[in-house]
Amino acid sequence: MISFDEILEKNIKTGWYQARTLSIIGLQEFCAGLEYLFMSILMTILKEEWNLSQNQVALLSSIFLFGIVLGNFLCAFLADIIGRQITFIIFSGLSVILIFYTSFCDTYKEMLILRFLYGLTFGTLNPLGYVYVTEITEAKYRGRFSYALTLIYILGKIYFVSLCFIFLDDYTSGNWRGLIRFNGIPISIAFILSIFYLTETIRSHLSKGEYEIAIKLIDQQITINGNIDLLLCDSEKNGLISWSKQQKVELLQQEINLYGILSQEYRKVTILLWILYILTNFQEMTIFLLLPFLLQNSNSGFLPMFALYIIEFIFASILYNIIDDTKYGGRIKIIAYSAITLIFSNAILFLFRDTFLYLALFLTKIATRGLFATICIICCESYPVKIRSQGQGIAQAIGKIGVLPSPYLLIPLYFIDPYLPFAVLFTLAIVILIVDCFFKQDKTQKHLEILKNE
Repeated sequence: MISFDEILEKNIKTGWYQARTLSIIGLQEFCAGLEYLFMSILMTILKEEWNLSQNQVALLSSIFLFGIVLGNFLCAFLADIIGRQITFIIFSGLSVILIFYTSFCDTYKEMLILRFLYGLTFGTLNPLGYVYVTEITEAKYRGRFSYALTLIYILGKIYFVSLCFIFLDDYTSGNWRGLIRFNGIPISIAFILSIFYLTETIRSHLSKGEYEIAIKLIDQQITINGNIDLLLCDSEKNGLISWSKQQKVELLQQEINLYGILSQEYRKVTILLWILYILTNFQEMTIFLLLPFLLQNSNSGFLPMFALYIIEFIFASILYNIIDDTKYGGRIKIIAYSAITLIFSNAILFLFRDTFLYLALFLTKIATRGLFATICIICCESYPVKIRSQGQGIAQAIGKIGVLPSPYLLIPLYFIDPYLPFAVLFTLAIVILIVDCFFKQDKTQKHLEILKNE
């Protein structure tokens, strides 16, 4: 018998196919980076332009997050049923329509509906990137390819801030309609390219018993990567089919069809991932909600934010280079590094306030990005292909459900004391570090799927 991971390493290898798929999926992650930032700035602008109350601003944020949560749940089951490719094409197309329609919105009620619907499509697409990349890359590059999505996410923020110089006057006024139309360009490109070049993952076909299609795709990818002399022979084809059938038998024994990610084999890691997602989302949500207010209060323009993301990209590149390093990096160690950084940065913000504002915000953003990327990788590596998008989608949904009320907590705390929320985050960062100690399995440089006797 021969596993798909072995064929991926020996025959398909890493090449143009992986780079092309990463580029298409990456455009969606690019949009994710700019969308979160756009939403935070949109709230400050509409608060002034439409004379919104504090509760209306909070509702606008929460309805968007609620849509994302429903989208995460939708992805959890839809992508495993109809496939990753079809899910991506449908919802990237819907995203394009909603983005451009939003640019013509004139009323608060209409904006609520559009933000909810866009959150739904956005939430469905968001977990797919890591699932896709995890399933198409070989073990020695899997962490780097997955973490490349984080670098692309940061580039999306840099792109967005660059547009702010053109379209906005400051954090509270400007041509936000023109801004959102330009925001729609990357996802439009991703939608068009996905129709022509995105294919379903081979692992997905194998899990459904579609062996002929899977073998045909393997030979196609070998050819695309320029390894035509490594096309599968009959013994390799038969060995892969035998291995896949044996894997299906083992998965039936684990009762994943009945209990899914809560089956006994995966229950512990599922709960640990849920806790980490909730705590990390709370850290991210604080920055997402309060960054424009903090920078506005310090009379900062867009230049400091632009510089912040440039530096963030540079330091994120360092994590990119150690994510697959079993000695200095690896998944579990990076979560620990990130948690320690958050403890330090939140303490600085609470104790020293705006004295070291940019340093602390930079450390916080680096740490939360490192956490999200690493948790996403661990999540995808912890489940078999049959429930991988279920595990990723539900974990992301649970993480956001845990912070849905956060605007109603963070914004009032901010108006009591702008730096009081960071005292709460200091405590939560300690909890993240503790939870990380309970993870036992680290698949850095290891095959994604193995049989028990292997």
